Amino acid sequence: MLLRTQDRIRKWISYGIGGLFIFSLLLPLIWVLTTSVRPLSEVLATPPKIIPDILTFRAYFELWDAGPFAKYFLNSIFISLATAFVALSFSVSAAYAFARFKFPGATLLLMTVVMSQMLPGSSILIPVFQVIRSLGLLDTHIGMVLVYTGFAIPFCTWLLNGYFGAIPSDLEQAALIDGCNRLQLLYRIIIPLAAPAIIAVGTFAFLLSWNEFLFAFVLTKSKALTIAVGLRSAFLGQYVNKYDQLFAASLIFSIPPIALFIALQKYFVQGLTAGAVKE
Repeated sequence: MLLRTQDRIRKWISYGIGGLFIFSLLLPLIWVLTTSVRPLSEVLATPPKIIPDILTFRAYFELWDAGPFAKYFLNSIFISLATAFVALSFSVSAAYAFARFKFPGATLLLMTVVMSQMLPGSSILIPVFQVIRSLGLLDTHIGMVLVYTGFAIPFCTWLLNGYFGAIPSDLEQAALIDGCNRLQLLYRIIIPLAAPAIIAVGTFAFLLSWNEFLFAFVLTKSKALTIAVGLRSAFLGQYVNKYDQLFAASLIFSIPPIALFIALQKYFVQGLTAGAVKE
């Protein structure tokens, strides 16, 4: 009986700690949701309340008059999809080369690529701005795709390198004996086998460009304005901050990445974990 009681106490403590942790993670989302369905006067009230006294969905209807969100949405979709495609095209080739070809300095070069992710974005903002401006790509879709691709390739290459390294080389030797060249081998055998990892890194590249704010805020003005910057410019002004509409719009435009993640969750988790161990 004593051991059973101790087990129950440990379970209650574990569930309690886990519940508090999950609640702390969900609290920002709960705050955004409740703020989007309360009047603006109540949003600015002191002290703040998590549960609104009055429920209203006016913000969800009024937000569409604040800016051309369809344009911002299409810009974000195009830039994010293009970033994912271009980043995968380079990362697959680079990761396969690192995994299968041994050449002097390969490990150092791979570590250098990965370490480039450690630089904070603000430290390279001015150099990136000067490069993009000199190329005449400010406020263009191509310029944003180039910037985001540069951010996505290092992580994608590192992750795919571990996955490709876990694929048995005997399959490649058999394909080479059957007459495949390296390019055919990559696209007919390696890529189908590595589909979960490729989907995972493609999802990462998509979400990176969809959620990024700093570089989009500096490098775009109107033509290539993304949804992240569009929400800020539409609802946060010098004299009035429409937090209810901002949070309502944030919830609406979070649906595409959430739906993408849910749809590809199985591949995403499998791709992240499959390359962690090597048989």
